[in-house]
Amino acid sequence: MAKIHPSAIVHPNAKLADDVEVGPFCVVGEHVEIGAGSKLMSHVVIDGVTKMGERNTVYPFAALGLLAQHKRSNAPDAQLIIGDDNTFREHVTAHVGSDVDNKITIIGSRNLFLVASHIAHDCVLGDDIVMSNNATLAGHVHVGNKAIIGGLAAVLQFTRIGEGAMIGGMCGVTKDIIPYGLMMGGIRQGLSGLNLIGLQRAGVEKKDILMMQQAYKTLFNKEEGTLVERIQKVEENETWMQNPFIKAQIEFVKNPSKNNILQPD
Repeated sequence: MAKIHPSAIVHPNAKLADDVEVGPFCVVGEHVEIGAGSKLMSHVVIDGVTKMGERNTVYPFAALGLLAQHKRSNAPDAQLIIGDDNTFREHVTAHVGSDVDNKITIIGSRNLFLVASHIAHDCVLGDDIVMSNNATLAGHVHVGNKAIIGGLAAVLQFTRIGEGAMIGGMCGVTKDIIPYGLMMGGIRQGLSGLNLIGLQRAGVEKKDILMMQQAYKTLFNKEEGTLVERIQKVEENETWMQNPFIKAQIEFVKNPSKNNILQPD
């Protein structure tokens, strides 16, 4: 049976695995499901149609599964789906989806959300992501696996952050960032290059990283025609296109969101 502190309020219809721990002054709503090994430290609110996987840890004053902060949406059946082994530090907020989209917000596994970071309605997050203190995702943002979003960074709605991308602190992200792309330097800056440290940590071989740098220069050399023409140049290089990271970048660039692709200044 779940270990529930006497001061916590857990709706009798909530579904908690037998070893879930609910600390002092927590509130768990009627339609919440929490998987095995998860722990709510204290003063945590989990509401809405929220399904949380196993071994998640939620720190004080986090609020998960509340309604979207959207003037045109009030969907009580919208969902927040959370995977396994995530850490939600103090004051983190993650909202359910909205009825202006698919009514679902998805968070993968093994993510680390630091103090006061925010995941808005209809966002889709992969695995092994780090969001630093006060990092903010607006609605409908998609974030790939292993991306890192620095403190006080803000991402515009509908933007895509590619796998392994790195966003520096205080950046204002208004366009899609390619997989393993790097953005530094504050508000509305351009693409700064490749996330070389992230690539090294991912175990990518040096020869493949050098190849990625060459393809990057071709893809974003504005003196060599339009972006469409530059994409074609990269695709025509069969050796480059055998590199799975370059191939993933090209596929990403060919399918931009409404905000288009962030390029170097």
